[in-house]
Amino acid sequence: MASSFTDFYIKFPGHPKFNDAEIIQDEIIKVIIQKIEMILFTNRGELLGDPNFGGDLLRYLHDTNVNADFVKSDLSQQFSDYIPELDDVTYELNITFSQNPQEFSDMMFIDIKIKDIEVNAFFG
Repeated sequence: MASSFTDFYIKFPGHPKFNDAEIIQDEIIKVIIQKIEMILFTNRGELLGDPNFGGDLLRYLHDTNVNADFVKSDLSQQFSDYIPELDDVTYELNITFSQNPQEFSDMMFIDIKIKDIEVNAFFG
């Protein structure tokens, strides 16, 4: 099934790949990455009209009963629900937790590889 992958360009000034002349994104991998970023950096309940949208990663980061497999499963479900373009693309998703002993805090690292492009996110 072919899907439309035209989307608004949502990168902001200060983003490492920001281009002020671009308003529409139409390369499938870039659209997928934009959608992944939206899921990763949105908490559930923040999107009006869809209370289930979002990775809710800050909540998971500070929950002591959550492991990497659970977060990976939850993110995979979010990707499946909200990024139909991934149906035709192979990707890898890895999640690791670590602790920062200097600040007594937890850290979460998310690594996603889509074709030859890597997306890395850090929550801490």
